[in-house]
Amino acid sequence: MQALSSHSAKARRHFSEVVGHLYEDHTLWTDSLGSFSVLDWIDVTGLMKMATLCMTKLKTMFEPSILLGEVHGAAFLGSQCVRAFRLAEAESGQYAEDATSDCWAVCADIVSLLGKGLVHSDAAIGNACSRAIVIAFSYEGQDAPNLNKKLFDAVAIVLDKMNASLKKFSSIDHADPNRAASLIQASGLLLAASTSGAGSSNTCEKDGFVGLG
Repeated sequence: MQALSSHSAKARRHFSEVVGHLYEDHTLWTDSLGSFSVLDWIDVTGLMKMATLCMTKLKTMFEPSILLGEVHGAAFLGSQCVRAFRLAEAESGQYAEDATSDCWAVCADIVSLLGKGLVHSDAAIGNACSRAIVIAFSYEGQDAPNLNKKLFDAVAIVLDKMNASLKKFSSIDHADPNRAASLIQASGLLLAASTSGAGSSNTCEKDGFVGLG
């Protein structure tokens, strides 16, 4: 999979984007219009397997010896999996949470790992994770789809880590304008996703606003 193994960071991003577009074109995965099923789509696309692979690669980011390219690629490809799954469920109107709980669990793991990566000492990983969060929680139209409750804990982790990262990389001692700008963009999308129809709030969301201030 070139999205994970390519030696070019730009190529990894573009390959991941292509995979995301393929996942989101539901006409490629159904026999006829109006017959879209989230469960069938997960099965035929192999999204669960791909998301699990990305999660496994992301878990290595804090190990003493890591393959930076694979972690970088996993952040972008994993975020495309999360976005495709979130939008597929929202657009289909099918909320078979018990049947899709395993896929939600993997997506939640990816989201929480991306959050933890925001504070990584390597700027390449930190920036990749913030950009990946933008992808994972991006959406079509003006209103963010409801945040599924299975992502609540993961989003709380991201908001907490994002707040810490914003404070660090916006400070005089560790100022990093590029990293701070990427974090601010991710904060905006994440806050929209966690408050638009979410039906729940937590202290981490408030911390996110503090960080933005």
